[in-house]
Amino acid sequence: METIFFTFILLLVSMTGIGIGVLFFGKNAERSACGSVPEAAHEDCPSQKAGLCPIEDKTGALKMANMSKLSH
Repeated sequence: METIFFTFILLLVSMTGIGIGVLFFGKNAERSACGSVPEAAHEDCPSQKAGLCPIEDKTGALKMANMSKLSH
């Protein structure tokens, strides 16, 4: 019986703490359209220096390579 009482008190304190945290320290909701694309940073990043950024496929070779996969 003591374990159930202790568990109930612990849950009550935890839920109260979470509720107070959400009410007073919560982040304001963004009022933006769903599915909006974030702006890309135009700074040099390590992945761009390594050549891992997406490239424009002018010759169509990348599309042909992807089409040769069994699961596309």
